[in-house]
Amino acid sequence: MAYTNNYKAPSGEVETNCHLETKLEDYDFNFMFDVKQLRSDRVELRPFVPSLHAQPLLDGVKANPEIVHWLGLPADWTTLDDVCRWCESNGRRNPAMLRMAIYSAPLDRLDAPVEDYVFAGTASFLESNYENMMSEIGWICILKPFQRTHANTHMVGLMMHQILDTPEQGGWGLRRCQWKTNSLNMPSQAAALRMGYKYEGTLRAFVVLPPNREGAENGRPGVRGADRMQRDTWMASTVWQEWEAGVRQHVDKLMERR
Repeated sequence: MAYTNNYKAPSGEVETNCHLETKLEDYDFNFMFDVKQLRSDRVELRPFVPSLHAQPLLDGVKANPEIVHWLGLPADWTTLDDVCRWCESNGRRNPAMLRMAIYSAPLDRLDAPVEDYVFAGTASFLESNYENMMSEIGWICILKPFQRTHANTHMVGLMMHQILDTPEQGGWGLRRCQWKTNSLNMPSQAAALRMGYKYEGTLRAFVVLPPNREGAENGRPGVRGADRMQRDTWMASTVWQEWEAGVRQHVDKLMERR
């Protein structure tokens, strides 16, 4: 018996410099939850728009390419088109994902007004699920000057608040906030644990990495993608009961440190 199966893999075609000229007011974020700015006393997260943020992101990555080592990008970026294609195919087209631009007070003027804040990197809400009431913080890219500063703590804290705070508190009122990273990426794991996440386990052979990216094991010989390493994925989470029982207070204390 013959079985009908007309499946075709998505083409993945993205136009050159996709949305590079699209103005903020015309850019459709295509995200399942509400889209808004998030702000602490040192960091503001603004929804990522290629026409505003692609150039400073490209400049930061070109200056220090090592900052995207763990992000699994298909190639090292050299052009604005590389960034725009990534933002479209690995972001805007997926309603479960929203990329944010990180803006920080200048490092020499931490009390500066928000209009003086400067671009410090990106992070994203991932794996968002309306029915299962969950979201994830990931695709974190902090520009070199802002690494080991307040930027990551404030960014993660703001996003945790958005995911886990109740609607009355300004959040989405979800039940699970998760974190996934390469099993070899120790700094990312340490950052999650510091923010109050609990380690849940390691998912083996969870991701096939792009060429020339570092994973736990080599690819499977003789089959598609044999030259691409596989990533074991370290997973952690904070759930709403833990958030309300003390993790929220812990995160706020970390953000208040001077």
